[in-house]
Amino acid sequence: MSVRIAWYGKHFGEEPPLVGDESQGSGTIFFSKCNLKCCYCQNYQISQENLGKDYSESELVDIMLDLQKQNAVNINLVTPTIWWQTIVPAIKEAKKKGLTIPIVWNSNGYENVEVLKHAAELVDIFLPDFKYGFNEIGQKYSGVPNYTDIATEAIKYLNEIRPELILDENGIAKSGLIVRHLILPGQTESSLKAIDILSSINENIYVSLMAQYSPFYKSNEYPELKTKNNEEEVTRIFNHLTEKRMLNGWTQDLDATDCLVPDFTRDNPFEDQGVGL
Repeated sequence: MSVRIAWYGKHFGEEPPLVGDESQGSGTIFFSKCNLKCCYCQNYQISQENLGKDYSESELVDIMLDLQKQNAVNINLVTPTIWWQTIVPAIKEAKKKGLTIPIVWNSNGYENVEVLKHAAELVDIFLPDFKYGFNEIGQKYSGVPNYTDIATEAIKYLNEIRPELILDENGIAKSGLIVRHLILPGQTESSLKAIDILSSINENIYVSLMAQYSPFYKSNEYPELKTKNNEEEVTRIFNHLTEKRMLNGWTQDLDATDCLVPDFTRDNPFEDQGVGL
């Protein structure tokens, strides 16, 4: 079985424990296609337009081992869920051939617990999104009727198996769970509810609260998504996170939002890109 990959290489735009110093970086593999249809997806070139190239399982193994040789601090699998039947055996084979750095499962959160169980023993760090606090918002913007329910169960399971973010002596993540939430303009109540749900699972979960939204793809079909986040909305959501005593993680400055959008038509989609976390 093959997988479709849009780009792989060392990436420096992730959360600090996933990147290391300037000689390291996250060994990132961006898989094409997605099980969501997010109307605002900044990676629509690969998630919806399927830009990329097909690779065999053995080639995927070689990519992982090559990224390790380049001194990457982890193997960061971006949107892996629909390819799990090829990725899981590839991880097993790569480990047999000497892969020792942590595996990051960087997903959109919309994944069945049974699929996650196949990856559980092989993946060190889970990095799911938790996009919406209400199912109806997921239906409207991502085309699925039950995003909140599915993602909630997934994160509950991941919290059970990776309840603590473990760092080494250099601050590099070795194991654990980080949940990302992207703030959408006009959807403050959804964000507040998402935080409530996460805090009910475990107030010690590391949360990466992102303000980097910019209108992309089909955002212009929704008047409320044609703009960027405003400071008042973002501040209210940041404050709610603190009120819920969710003090572990990172927040993102509004000033950094324009530098985080990759262009997958380039040899290096992240060339000249900054870090906004």
